Amino acid sequence: MAIDFKQLIETKERLHEHSRLESRRQLLAQRMREQEALIIELKVKLDMEQRDVEKLTTMSLTNLFHTILRSKEEQLELERQEALAAALKLQEAEQTLAELKEEQKENGLKLAELANAESEYNRLMHEKEEWLRTCPQSALELDEMELLIAEKSLLLKELREALSAGKSVMSHLSDASNSLEKAENWGNWDMWANGGLISTHIKHEHIDDARSYIHNANRQLEVFHKELADLKQAIDVQVDIGGILKMADYWFDGLIADWIVQGRINDAQQQTLNALHQVRMVVNTLEASIRAEENELTMMYEKRKLWIEQASL
Repeated sequence: MAIDFKQLIETKERLHEHSRLESRRQLLAQRMREQEALIIELKVKLDMEQRDVEKLTTMSLTNLFHTILRSKEEQLELERQEALAAALKLQEAEQTLAELKEEQKENGLKLAELANAESEYNRLMHEKEEWLRTCPQSALELDEMELLIAEKSLLLKELREALSAGKSVMSHLSDASNSLEKAENWGNWDMWANGGLISTHIKHEHIDDARSYIHNANRQLEVFHKELADLKQAIDVQVDIGGILKMADYWFDGLIADWIVQGRINDAQQQTLNALHQVRMVVNTLEASIRAEENELTMMYEKRKLWIEQASL
């Protein structure tokens, strides 16, 4: 199979230029949006300045006020100068926008000329790879690189699955903590402001919500444990608030019973926050690991691509 190495290098250069022009296109689009917003702002300002000029050219109490404090001509000249300054700024902004649009148009034409650069580069790289595989030594080196890439990809998949499970646990624990905080607030109201059955009922609704969230968190923790085990990591977290004295407030209308329930809520909140902290620590570690592994995988792909480009039989 005949491989045109010169054509491959030229196509790579065209692909690089296409990437540069695409970055420029995005930058120009952002600058045009900003310029359009500025033009709207300047048009509003110019309109206000023109209205100020019109006010001074008609007789009114305001006009009379300006005549007393300062001559009408001086005030009118000042307003006209401000209107002129606003008009000049608007003109400059519109000219800048027109220049940006013209540059974007030229940039688009150049991009169109390079539209097939990526597909052509991929075609030539594929042809060269097939050509390299006809040599046993080159084929072996390619297989070794692809094995390392496959192993890294699998590790990243497991890391992402563990991260997803960990974030799910965090979400349920965070919801539980919020519910416990609300229950604690209603409990304080119950004790110090004699909230009665209504506040007690609301408090226990939040306790029930927290129990449900923690139940879900525990179920997700099982998944998290499994995913971490696949990575040869482990986390020991378990939360349970089933022992809260739910009926105490209903049957014993007294400060002692309220204090018992409030203490159990505080304990459950502390357990939940501790668990949330532990899981967050592991999640942060997983996120850092994923970033590092993604960088390594990118480098592996770049190394493989560069090897194919430069290899020869």
